[in-house]
Amino acid sequence: MTKAVVLEDVDLSYGPRTVLSQFSLRLDEGSFTALLGPNGAGKSTIFNLIAGLLLPDRGDVRVMGQSLMTSRAGLRDVGMVFQQSALDIELSVAQNLRYFAGLHGIKKPADRIEKLLAQFGLEGRERSSVRDLNGGHRRRLEIARALLPSPKILLLDEPTTGLDPASKQAIVDEVHAMSAHGVTVLWITHLLDELWAEDDVIVLQSGQIASRGGFAELGGAEELSRHYAGHERPQL
Repeated sequence: MTKAVVLEDVDLSYGPRTVLSQFSLRLDEGSFTALLGPNGAGKSTIFNLIAGLLLPDRGDVRVMGQSLMTSRAGLRDVGMVFQQSALDIELSVAQNLRYFAGLHGIKKPADRIEKLLAQFGLEGRERSSVRDLNGGHRRRLEIARALLPSPKILLLDEPTTGLDPASKQAIVDEVHAMSAHGVTVLWITHLLDELWAEDDVIVLQSGQIASRGGFAELGGAEELSRHYAGHERPQL
């Protein structure tokens, strides 16, 4: 199966602190992979490497076959939803989307915007200021914005933190549906109730993969929570 993302023998340090050492990771096209681990395990660092925001000290990062060490071309296939909101709250829903479309050189984005607004339950809110949206609708807008360029890979860093249960479930279901239709998803979370039985799960400990397998295969929420003994535990 084609690999959408490859990290190969990656080393990365922040000053004297080593975060990743000879770290390797492969994500299949169309897979839904959840990245779990306590704070400081390296989850956000991996996100930033795939997003092209960091380059490794050694090793290689490849996105859709393109090495980010020599070319940024692979990043055209990557959509990103950060832990902290990157929306302009002074603009309307539609203005945020049109501005993002312009940055990505998307010509005549109206039809694509209309489709995404419908997909994420934002119809009728085109003229609403982002400032006036609740947390769930803001998150839906951020995901819709990330999908505007039709990326093959979607990175999400704790996208449901702070949301009410209904909003969280709607986002979890929608992103799983996108993966079923071929989008490669990397979902960083500490909320085990967001995961489905068949999801590929990677548990990080101190910059290394402690375990990997299907959520159900690894014993589900109860068993996975034991990986956090002595660390910040995930929420069941």
